[in-house]
Amino acid sequence: MRMKMNVKFKELVEQMPGLLQSLGSQPFRTRDNLASISERGIYVFYENDRPLYIGRSNRLRGRIQEHARESSGHNKATFAFNLAKEALELTSNIPRKELERDPGFKMAFDEAKKCVREMKIRVIQIEDQVTQALFEIYAALALDTAYNDFGTH
Repeated sequence: MRMKMNVKFKELVEQMPGLLQSLGSQPFRTRDNLASISERGIYVFYENDRPLYIGRSNRLRGRIQEHARESSGHNKATFAFNLAKEALELTSNIPRKELERDPGFKMAFDEAKKCVREMKIRVIQIEDQVTQALFEIYAALALDTAYNDFGTH
């Protein structure tokens, strides 16, 4: 039995290419230049003009700041945490809290947060939660972001 795509879902999917184009036309920002952005939407971190990580939030300024704040832990600076794991070539499933207590990992994590602080950012306003969720996945696939895996932890 062949089922038809839900009409609302189809309408949302049809919006994705236009939203991606709009995201790509947004100016690059820094963490110091976020005052004029909306509260809800999608953000992308770039290094050397290459998109690396995409996220969504209903409090964009705060969320972007958390990714690189010196005091942020693994649950707030998830992108930097993954950068630190990669820098140390960690592939095992050592619990995150245990890693944060390791002095060598802490140094790599602090360095990764510093690196994230220097990255450029693009932001697009998206108010609707479902559209945000769908666009986050769509954009991560379309931009081939290296640090979005959508795994749970």
